[in-house]
Amino acid sequence: MFDNPVEIRGGAAQKGVTLIELLVAMVLLAMVTSMLYSVLNVGIKFSRKGEDRLAALAVERSLLEVLHRQVHGAWYDKAKKKVMISAERDMLKVVTSSPLMERDAGLVLAVYWYDSGDRVLYYTEKLDFYNIDYAENYSPSVDEMVVLLWDVDDLDWQFDESEGFLTIAYLGNSYELSPRAWQSGDRL
Repeated sequence: MFDNPVEIRGGAAQKGVTLIELLVAMVLLAMVTSMLYSVLNVGIKFSRKGEDRLAALAVERSLLEVLHRQVHGAWYDKAKKKVMISAERDMLKVVTSSPLMERDAGLVLAVYWYDSGDRVLYYTEKLDFYNIDYAENYSPSVDEMVVLLWDVDDLDWQFDESEGFLTIAYLGNSYELSPRAWQSGDRL
């Protein structure tokens, strides 16, 4: 049936894998696997740090955009002959035409309070900004405010009435914002 039958000879040396070769292969496989794991783990940590940094930048940008809009829309009181911005160590008050919560209100008193101990930035708006109870020393209670941001580090603000700039220091960066009333010369 077969033209060239294959003969199987007895006593020929059989090839196989020895125990030492198997151990060497397993050690090499373990080393390669641990190196791949290390590289992937570093990549994952790097990716998380990048995502965290992007999230922090997004929060920073959002806060600065809100502050810019409100400071830009700050009201100039012709009777008092000053822009209605007050910046203290932990509290910023702006009478602004750009409310954050009460969009249809027109002018509001926007109050930011930074609790550096708890690292929380609180916010509230008062529709009756002209109320005498909201004078220079007014400080709303925490119950009246909403949490605007958690885990806020390194936030400070100062308003220079003579130059018309609100300087905000946040996360090691400094920003200067100017009210439109100051820029346009409404401060007669």
